Amino acid sequence: LATAIALSFLSFSACAEEIPTRFGSLKINDENTLLFNNKPLDPAIQGNSGLSVEGSYQIGNTDVVLVADIGGSACPVLLYFVTTSSSGVTASPEFGTCSDLIEITKKADSIAVTMPGFRSSAVHSEAEQRKAFKEKHTYVFTGGVLTENGRPVK
Repeated sequence: LATAIALSFLSFSACAEEIPTRFGSLKINDENTLLFNNKPLDPAIQGNSGLSVEGSYQIGNTDVVLVADIGGSACPVLLYFVTTSSSGVTASPEFGTCSDLIEITKKADSIAVTMPGFRSSAVHSEAEQRKAFKEKHTYVFTGGVLTENGRPVK
């Protein structure tokens, strides 16, 4: 059974937001840095204007947290999947189209994020923005691997 959640906007996180997992605590500190057990991830996840948690999921022996890096008008949002397990913490590559219109679908062993394309109004024409909005990008995180429309994200 799949669970779908559509988000038309992303909320800004409160300072020092704590995200409990079965393997330790993720925390967004006052400098918009994501910490695991009070230590920055390596490589660090540093928010532009802020970080927010868009979902937390248990998949087998891992906990997966979807983290949004809140940007500005040129790129409102980019995303990360952060995985905690008994062996520590890892993060996916940064991903997304910059759109803040996302739909999250959780299945038994995967999480999918679907979003339209995005072109900033500061740089692109209205026609380019409309064309990008019609694009559909689907990112699937399964078994620690992230794909976009079926191709690995690096």
